[in-house]
Formats: sequence, structure tokens, C-alpha cells
Amino acid sequence: MTGDVFTQQEDGVLTLTLSNPAKRNSLSMEMYDVLESELERAAADPGLRAVVLQGAGGAFAGGTDIRHLAEIHTGADGVAYEAHMARVQSKLLDLRVPVIALVQGPCVGGGLVLAALSDLVYCTPEARFGSPIARTLGNALSATSIARLYECFGRRATAEMLLTGRLLSADEAERAGFVTAVVEEKDLAGRLQETLDAIARCAPKTLRSFKEIERRLDARLEKVDVDDLFEEIYGSADFAEGVAAFLDKRTPRFSGQ
Repeated sequence: MTGDVFTQQEDGVLTLTLSNPAKRNSLSMEMYDVLESELERAAADPGLRAVVLQGAGGAFAGGTDIRHLAEIHTGADGVAYEAHMARVQSKLLDLRVPVIALVQGPCVGGGLVLAALSDLVYCTPEARFGSPIARTLGNALSATSIARLYECFGRRATAEMLLTGRLLSADEAERAGFVTAVVEEKDLAGRLQETLDAIARCAPKTLRSFKEIERRLDARLEKVDVDDLFEEIYGSADFAEGVAAFLDKRTPRFSGQ
């Protein structure tokens, strides 16, 4: 199973549903490719008013499907992988309409980045947020991802989350400013509709201007060169150990090598 990205468009709203339920909606390369193409199509749609990101089966999204990370054997492979992730992220940032993430259950790794790059995040009380890669896989995050986490969580909450690998509760994420509102599951659809109705009453060109200014501010991060760090991390023994331990369902033994 490679997972799916289901699409539905109605009344100017595109809903993208990430579905890989056997792996808590971890994202396969095939899912990333569909997401990239759908976002590119959405960016060119003049009738689009909003995009909704959600997960299937009671989870938002995990990180990249580990079977793909197991194919990374060198630093150069890691640089190419991160470039692929950057392309997908850039398509999300290229949208000039509001992006709303609906989060239930785990929102971790790559899923956390997708939520961070969204404009509004509504979650249920059971949602959990984090990127525990430092204690699990030993891989990396992009400069764009870390900067957006700083903006959404604040530097201190982001530091604790990344440096300890701890997952934050829905209430903690709301207090930090990452989550727009915590909503009971039964009320989630209604809250989403209220927001979409409010967006529909706004001037489209004004909303586009807000998004374009945000994109230009984010573009400054493209000047941050981190490929040397990606090469070091993905070429390390610790990364190989992290992936092997995950697949073996054991705790990794990191050595700093």
C-alpha cells in the first residue's frame, strides 16, 4: 500500500485528504507527488477560494513513510530527498487562498510541517503535535520548517519540542499559538463551515495580497544554505541506526557518528 490523497472540490473549496491508515497517514513519495501536483493545479485555479487539508481515519499525518527513508544511504541521497520535500512545501506556500488544516490524532514530522505552513489550524482535543526525529530517526528539518515552527509555536516551545522529542497536547499547541482553536470532533465540521463562510464574504484580491506578502517574507529563507547539514546528517551512522531501529521496532542507539 502506497497511500492516497483524495481530492474533492465544491463551491470553490478544495479538500485534500491524506490517507494511509495502516501507517497513521505517513506520507509515501507517491502521496507527496500527488499532493504537489494537486497544489500546483490549485494555485492556477482562479475560482478557488480556500484549501482544506485533513487526514483520514482519525489521524492527520505522520512523517515520511519509513520505507522511503530506508532508501537513503548517502549524504547526497539526503540532499535530494530534502529538495523533494522543499518542492512540495513550496507548492503549499504558492497558494494565494487561505489554507485550513483540520487535525485529529497525530500531527507529527512532515504532517506537522504541513499544518505549520497552513493559515488556520483547527484540532480536536485528542490531537498531538511534534517532530520527535531527534530521538527516533536522526534526520533533519528544513530552514523553512524550523522558521515557520518558530513563528507558530515560539522559539522556546519549538526548542523543547525539537530538542526533547516531546509531543505537545492540543491545549499546549493552542496556548503556544500554533492551533487556532481546539474543537470537539462533533463540532469540527460546523466550525470549518463558519470559517469558510467568513472567507467567502471577504474580498478575494485582498486575501491574495495577504498571502503574497507572506510568500515574499518566506522567500528570504531560500537564501539559507543548509545542504551541507543535510549531507552530514543523512550520511551519518546515526541516521542509518535510527531508520533500522524504527523498522525493527526497537529504541535506537545513537553514537554521534
